[in-house]
Amino acid sequence: MRKRHFTALFLIMLFLLSCTFPGKVAMASEGGAGVKQKIYFQWMYHTYKQNETKQPFIRKTIVDYSTGLFRQEDTVIDFIDTSKDYSFTEAYGSNTKNPWIRYSTLNTASNQQILKYDSRSNKVSVIGNVSKSTGTMDEIYPDANMYVVEKGPREYLVYSLSTNKLIHRTKEKPSEHTSLYVTNLLFHNDFDPEPTKGSLYVTPGKYYVSGRGYVDNPGEYSYEIRPDGSERRLGSYRKKDTYDYVYKKMLTSSTMYKQTSQKRMFKHELIINGKAHTLLESNTSKAKYTFGVAQFSPNGKYVVLWVNYTENGRRVPGKEEYRIFDTSSAKLIQTIPINTTGGSSAIDFGLGWVDNNNTDHIMQSGLLNKGALRVIGTNLMTPSRSGNVINVSSQSEYLFTFDLANYLTINDPVPVKYNGEYMQFQGQGTFRAMDSTIYTPVDELVKLIDGTVNRSKDQIIVKYQDKSFTLNPAKQIKWKNRIYYPLREILTGVSLKLLVESNSQASEDWKELRIVD
Repeated sequence: MRKRHFTALFLIMLFLLSCTFPGKVAMASEGGAGVKQKIYFQWMYHTYKQNETKQPFIRKTIVDYSTGLFRQEDTVIDFIDTSKDYSFTEAYGSNTKNPWIRYSTLNTASNQQILKYDSRSNKVSVIGNVSKSTGTMDEIYPDANMYVVEKGPREYLVYSLSTNKLIHRTKEKPSEHTSLYVTNLLFHNDFDPEPTKGSLYVTPGKYYVSGRGYVDNPGEYSYEIRPDGSERRLGSYRKKDTYDYVYKKMLTSSTMYKQTSQKRMFKHELIINGKAHTLLESNTSKAKYTFGVAQFSPNGKYVVLWVNYTENGRRVPGKEEYRIFDTSSAKLIQTIPINTTGGSSAIDFGLGWVDNNNTDHIMQSGLLNKGALRVIGTNLMTPSRSGNVINVSSQSEYLFTFDLANYLTINDPVPVKYNGEYMQFQGQGTFRAMDSTIYTPVDELVKLIDGTVNRSKDQIIVKYQDKSFTLNPAKQIKWKNRIYYPLREILTGVSLKLLVESNSQASEDWKELRIVD
């Protein structure tokens, strides 16, 4: 593989003229102590419009979260015959154990090659070959260390990703267990024991019986595929031939979540040091009731109930909310109303936790808007993709090198420059909200323009030279003992201007901001 950087002359120009070429050089080196980076991965065809090499490559884009600036490294895949048709199929299986390693399938007319990219050494290697005569590549699952090939109807082959050995055959397509933070009720299964997170499991095939509906194929059962290909049989916590069950899950060493279904009664509880605390009870036999679906933060610090309302026997459209409970006390610490339209789906219940960073911070909700918005509070929301250096829709396409617990949003921070210097973000950087208002951390802005901040009991006043501006309390966002405020409004208040600059190597809506006198 050939690692392609920018030309030497271009790099020198960027170093000397970084003020003129926004976004090309990050302010911190990759992998250093305390460096906060978001890293994107893109498998690019040789015909891609942003591909100047005219050769296929994988691009690594590194965003420095202390400035919002980015740099790119391209590793050319020089063994691909570009005169013939080919395609990449990026692996979408969970990849939390070693996210620095990326996988993709290279598809050609007669063959399917498994490509492995090590982003630390910028090397691509072929680690497996699957002939089209063997079957069709179904998916690669890095956390399970397996890949699946569909050989034919009701015939799936499971291979070890590290050895390429066939370790298992199954009649049903394996599924990946990723619901560690959500009750099994949401995913319509009742496994006991619960499959290992990131593992593959198989459920019985179904056939239709008049008067009974769909039933399991005789002799088939649910099981988890162990790393050696053997089976771990999965039972059920649901009582046979009923909808009654008792579901239990340990969240911390002293706290257990318990959900009970008996006839049409549902109950959510936290058992803390042996003492039961009821979070929600529902009697669905009545005409009016509330119903909840539980989910848990990665470290077990929170239980979040998605709650909807039924009145006169019908679900009330648009009347839904998240109820967030502290698992150390079972106290309700926040309720977030949700304005919805239409019916609910599986994504409506789920919060996105960015679990590869193991943070308890609630990052997004699919129910708030089709665009999947970050939940910051009851009113403030940030767009999920707008403004990022690279527009992506899946966490499998990027990783963070730092913990996100102190951040409002996982969107890339907006770079802000003044007199050749970039604003240095100590935590959450400048960000754009849903109404396109750009908020900035006040202290970092004042430091950049060499101004001062005067704080009294009731007022925050920003001073720049002989100008001053008083912040409107109603427009302030307070987060982790820091104040954020609309950037343009502060600058206008002290007679400064704001220019917007774009970059051809970033998405169309990514912008860099430049303050001028």
